[in-house]
Amino acid sequence: MSKTIHTAQQYWDVRSDLFANYYKKPSMFDKMFRKAVYTRTAVMLNTIKECGKCTVLDIGSGPGVNSVTWLKNSDASFLMGIDFAENMNEYARKNAAAEGVGDRCKFVAGDFLTYDFKGEKFDVACAAGVTDYVKDIEALVKKMDAVTNKAFVASWPIGGLRMALRRYRYTCPVFQYNEADVRRIHEGCNIKSLDIIPMQGGLMSVARKY
Repeated sequence: MSKTIHTAQQYWDVRSDLFANYYKKPSMFDKMFRKAVYTRTAVMLNTIKECGKCTVLDIGSGPGVNSVTWLKNSDASFLMGIDFAENMNEYARKNAAAEGVGDRCKFVAGDFLTYDFKGEKFDVACAAGVTDYVKDIEALVKKMDAVTNKAFVASWPIGGLRMALRRYRYTCPVFQYNEADVRRIHEGCNIKSLDIIPMQGGLMSVARKY
């Protein structure tokens, strides 16, 4: 029997608790085989801290666990999370309030690629675990560039056994990249530097405008 195929929105809309627990209640399996989840959070936090009292856009913010971590461990003044899975957004709002940072953030429902920011820009934009599910990746990076003042950061899955297993297990399309892909995708962006950082099962890109 062929596997049922869902959109990324459909796949993640029912997985808010599962995804949140990767961060909040990691199992031994998570600690061993999902190290990238924690690495990307740390790299993005470091970039936010570099920018001081900044504003942050969390693209594909999911259950908001990253958002809360960044707010509690930096001088960021405000964070906006955007995710197309409303169950994730509701979880994020409750989590932020419970962690005491609800007054410094908001979470909106929408697709980053089509969302109208009405000219609003952010100092830093982060896309953790997002590029995996975006077909028009050039459009994603171009818009990240357009809505940021200082830096934008993304995680990128690479090929290998883990990716093969994900494609077998997941019921939505999953994409992979290599370093040459990441550098090519950033060509033409208004940036002064691009750092590529290896991590378990993937890469991190930090594009700076300063």
